[in-house]
Formats: sequence, C-alpha cells, structure tokens
Amino acid sequence: MRKMPTLKQRLQQEDLLLGAFVFSTDPAMPEVYAAAGFDFLIVDMEHSPIDLSAAIGHLRSSRGAGINTVVRVGVADLPNVPRLLDAGCEGIVMPHLGLDESASVALRSMKYHPAGDRPTCTGVPAASYGLEEFGSVVARSNDEILSIGMVEDRACVTRIDDILARKEVDWLMPGPADLSSSLGVHGQVRSPVVLQAVDTIFAAAGRHNIPVGMYINDPSELPEWTKKGARFIVLSIDLKWLGRTLKAAAEKCRSLVTR
Repeated sequence: MRKMPTLKQRLQQEDLLLGAFVFSTDPAMPEVYAAAGFDFLIVDMEHSPIDLSAAIGHLRSSRGAGINTVVRVGVADLPNVPRLLDAGCEGIVMPHLGLDESASVALRSMKYHPAGDRPTCTGVPAASYGLEEFGSVVARSNDEILSIGMVEDRACVTRIDDILARKEVDWLMPGPADLSSSLGVHGQVRSPVVLQAVDTIFAAAGRHNIPVGMYINDPSELPEWTKKGARFIVLSIDLKWLGRTLKAAAEKCRSLVTR
C-alpha cells in the first residue's frame, strides 16, 4: 500500500485540517474532495446507505486520490471495526462516546495486544497482504490508527471528564444534531443549551489535552470554532452541499430568464 502522512501526523504539523462527511455511495466522491483541496473525509455508515463494501470502495478511492479518510460506524456496524481497519482504514469515528459499553468494546478492537484485542490477519491490505513483517504492522498500526469520539448525549456531557479520563480516544468531536435532540430542542443546533454543551465538551478536551474538532454547515462558522480551539473542521455533508449548490444554481438560472 502506498503510504501518505496520517491524520495524526498531519495534525502535529498543521494548524487546522478541513474535512467533510460523505453519504454518497459513489466512490468518485473522495476524488472530487481531494481535487477541491480538502484534507480528509469521514465516510458515514451510521446514517447513510453506505455498507461495508461501499465503504471499502471509498477507502480505495481515497488512497488513489491522496486524501485521508476515516469511517464513522453505526451501532449495527461496531463488529465491522476490525474489518474496516484490515481494509486499510486509518481511523474510526465512534458515535455516542460514553453512552454504553459497546463503544468501549469497539474501541479496544482497534488496537492489537497488549493495547487492545484487535484480531490478527496478515493477508489483508493493512498488512500489505502478508508482504510486510507483521510485528512492524502491529507497532505502526497501534501508533497511527486514529480514534475520534463523538459526544452526542446529555448524560455524557454531564460526566465528560470521567469519560475522557479513560483515554479511549485520540480526538474528540461534539455532535450538535444529536445533542439538540438529547437536550429536547430537536434540530436547533444553535440553541443556547446546545452551544453551552458544546463549550463544556471543548473545555474538557482542553483539560485532557485531546484535540477537538467541530461540525459546521457553512464556512462562515469556522472562525467561531477555531477561536475556541478547534483543530479540525468537518464542513457539512456531501449531499447537503450538493443540494445547496444546485438550489442556488437553479435560482440563479431562473433569475436570468427574460420573461
């Protein structure tokens, strides 16, 4: 496998990384984002129709295009975490960090013994199909594989320091949409109670020296979060951005029609 700097390595060298969620099953999407100058993608298996096969297609496309890519798994996909890593995925985004033990079990499956209990296979892309000495694969993987925890629940915000003290994740990211539902203000991601919860998460990440990032819907929101210490930004969802751009284009075209 062709090697490129990992997200962990890049964050040590760069002030900010720019990413996006991918919901489309089309493996051309990583190529588009790479050409557009994005740093990384989060392939979504929680809310989109992307299954394991489609996710692996995105990973292959990403390697060819030279863009870093991680996968957000859903509850039904937690057992697939080792398979995604074997396929060459460099990181996992774990939803609902701290809500129950299932996320902790999945996070432990990301690292080989003694750091975790990831199952062993040498005939996979992550091990260069058996062409690389496996001890080196283990050491590199345990060092480079990235775990990003999403804090999305009111119950977790109230005990965020206890959750982060476990040192289960490398990076942290609030989930404003789920937080809004958990806090009883569905969809109101700019509600004061949601913003207060997000600020609590940012402050806790700072206390525990964990890089924190933020999901935004528009570039105009970026300065607000970088001022608060965000090290990575996830700019919306591919299909939302496509819909927004097409709507603006259609309105512009119709405004130019001479009646």
